Amino acid sequence: MPYPYRTFREWVEEEEKLGNVLRIKVPIKCGDYSNIVDIGNEIPGKIPETEIRAMVRHLHTLPGKPIGIIEKPVNNRPDIPVIVNPWPNRERTLRGLGVEDKEEFCEKLKGLEVSRIKPVAVSKSEAPCKEVIIPEGEIDLRNDIPRCWVEFNQILWSTCNGTVVVYDPQTRSHDLGKVRLGQYEWKDADPSKPFPEEKIKKQMFATLIYAGQVQSNAGRFYYENYRKKNRPMPAAFVYGVPTDIHVVAALRSFRWPESGDEYDFVGGLRGEPVELVESETIPGLKVPAHAEWVIEGEFLAEDEIMPPYAEDIASGYMFGSENCPVFDVKCITHQKDPSWDAVTFSSSGSSASFNSSGIGSHEGPHTGLQFLNCEPAAINFLRSLGFKVKDIVMVGGGREVVVVQLEVDGSLKPPHYGKRVLMALQGNPAVTIGPVTKYLIVVGPDINPYDFTDVMWALGTRSMPISDSVTIEKGLAGWGDPGGLPGPLGWKSYGEQIMIDALIKVPERYDKFPPRAEPLEWEREALKRMQERLK
Repeated sequence: MPYPYRTFREWVEEEEKLGNVLRIKVPIKCGDYSNIVDIGNEIPGKIPETEIRAMVRHLHTLPGKPIGIIEKPVNNRPDIPVIVNPWPNRERTLRGLGVEDKEEFCEKLKGLEVSRIKPVAVSKSEAPCKEVIIPEGEIDLRNDIPRCWVEFNQILWSTCNGTVVVYDPQTRSHDLGKVRLGQYEWKDADPSKPFPEEKIKKQMFATLIYAGQVQSNAGRFYYENYRKKNRPMPAAFVYGVPTDIHVVAALRSFRWPESGDEYDFVGGLRGEPVELVESETIPGLKVPAHAEWVIEGEFLAEDEIMPPYAEDIASGYMFGSENCPVFDVKCITHQKDPSWDAVTFSSSGSSASFNSSGIGSHEGPHTGLQFLNCEPAAINFLRSLGFKVKDIVMVGGGREVVVVQLEVDGSLKPPHYGKRVLMALQGNPAVTIGPVTKYLIVVGPDINPYDFTDVMWALGTRSMPISDSVTIEKGLAGWGDPGGLPGPLGWKSYGEQIMIDALIKVPERYDKFPPRAEPLEWEREALKRMQERLK
């Protein structure tokens, strides 16, 4: 069926019709507790044997980097299929949003404030997410949900791909956010140091950033209204939801609760209301009626400190030692015969992970989501200031290098236009591109921002290393930058930044600049002409 997708299942079925799903029918280890192995990679500790990262890397060698459905997972819940690699690139993520390209999504995003549509409530009998209800007294996280491990992680992040829902009773509005949820097993990945049984059965912890410059809306709300007052904050995590809920949850353009209910924004993208249902334990809080899973509970006013290599991050390195608030589980609901898409990882691989064309991959299993919750917001921000921006592209899987492509260059632009654009981007309220970006590069319309060789060619031929650069010695850093310095709660917060103007310096430096030996329009026409001649 075409967009909008009410369910995650509908979208996966549509991708399968397009040939973008691989059903894996052989057993794949996803956390084999019968075989505890060394983590490896110079990381201390042990974990149950797993092949999830290896499977995702394999999927990235195949055309289209398909979604993988592991039908026979070897873990504590072999009855629940594990879905991996749902959003590795922009193209699949855009299809999940019902748009043709990034430009169309920018337009939808720009009008979201006025196109919002309020959700509708359905009864519990009409909500698939209520087909199975596990009350607090019966919860045992060792059995109720799949325990899926990822290679090299010291922590069990089986519920990594979480969308957290927080409700403000005062404004009667919901915040949607992207927060990783982890499970207790062994302290510091040492099987001889198991956590207390009640923690393993009933509690989790989450990457809810409640302090510092990368503080999230939900994190700020938790800190100001609950943590300071030593009170627990009710919240729910939802899994198995369509692409648009993930993207809205990841957007940093809105300041909640002032911006209103974020379910309205999902409705605005869909052009129709989102169907919600009352949660089981939190008055006023509603969850997507068609979610595969809902985990309800409370954030306590206490933290669990992660081991040094707790998880991997989008930049491709291991990360840890951060403070994660403890989450006390009160209820779990899910569909009958559910799937499990919650296990994932952020790392973007390496140039040794070759795809079908022999080109190295720096995309992870949800890189497309990350790109499209950052790039369009930054494009719209600069355009709102009057800058002629054609595209903005994050290079690799992280946020450390960003290329801004303009519609004008040379004599068609005002003097120092490139520097003005890059410095304006430092004020991006979405933060994720600009204020925390280590390398910002601006290029002209003839440079392909998705081809880093082309970007480097522009850098080498159109810029001077000193006079065309602006540096910030004591600046900010993205929380995943392995070279950044830690701030509050252990998240990377501080670093250095450089902005490089790789536009043609007419009129700033030259009256004229040499023409390209092979202009793009000529090259396209010449190729077409030769192809016709050689038929």
